[in-house]
Amino acid sequence: MDELSEKIKNKIEELAEIGNGFYDNEQYDEALKVWEEALSLIPHPQQFYSETVWFLASIGDIYFIQNNFDKAYQCFDAARGNLSGEGYGNPFVMLRLGESCLEIGDEKNALEYMLRAYMFEGEEIFDEDNPKYLEFLSAHINLGQDRTKE
Repeated sequence: MDELSEKIKNKIEELAEIGNGFYDNEQYDEALKVWEEALSLIPHPQQFYSETVWFLASIGDIYFIQNNFDKAYQCFDAARGNLSGEGYGNPFVMLRLGESCLEIGDEKNALEYMLRAYMFEGEEIFDEDNPKYLEFLSAHINLGQDRTKE
């Protein structure tokens, strides 16, 4: 697949930064609008561009934060399936995909994706999230650590 043109790259980088500012200030709806605009600039089929992974993961993260787990799942699943390979090997994508799966009742896939995230980054990847996710993983997989020390 062709690379994105410099014009498109520059515009989506500009929009990414604007969205980051909104996100950092917890202005999630504004960030969502800006990132969706940036995503719309990536030519179809979008799944061939690694930039798509970043925007899908960022948009999915907002949906996750807003407890819209169905939409979060859709974004992270699309990021995972990106043909650039950037999604399946991304620990954050795997983590949020697993957490979204758990929230929508798909425990089998939740376990697979959270375990992938754990294998990439270790327990630390769960540090910023609700402890229930690591507890779910620990309840199904022997992580080889004593979870009673707290």
